[in-house]
Amino acid sequence: MGSTTLLRGFKVSVAVLDAFLAANKVDETYGTPPFYKDHPDRDPISKLLFSKIARFDENADKNKFRVVIPSVESRDIATTAYVTYAWASVVAHREVDLEHDLPAELPKGFEELRSEILSFSDKVEAKDRIADDGKIGVYLVVTYGLRGHRGPPEDQ
Repeated sequence: MGSTTLLRGFKVSVAVLDAFLAANKVDETYGTPPFYKDHPDRDPISKLLFSKIARFDENADKNKFRVVIPSVESRDIATTAYVTYAWASVVAHREVDLEHDLPAELPKGFEELRSEILSFSDKVEAKDRIADDGKIGVYLVVTYGLRGHRGPPEDQ
């Protein structure tokens, strides 16, 4: 099932994210979306992100941290990934309450996680990095052809 995801977090080059993952003994993505249905308990990337956040907030919610990688059928693999702490999936339509669904306040440890991931930029060739690595914002990401179900809660 295809969908679009509205998320709050930061964008990062797949190459930089993969360098971070490899250094932490997690398989690289190579621009391929993770199995979203495995989030959070069986997805090694989500588990790694949560472990980094938990160092700063022992009460952090493991369900909040994941990587989203754009995916569109018949397109090349993605070069940009998003590390997010809040998202809203949209299959056909959805009302979004930004304050509730996508709060602007960064969770404890999220800035430190961003800095740690971006510290791997110097291990990646310039041609493989995106111009605005690490930019925090609200992003709309096409996630068509996802590997595993990731629809809205009412479909689960």
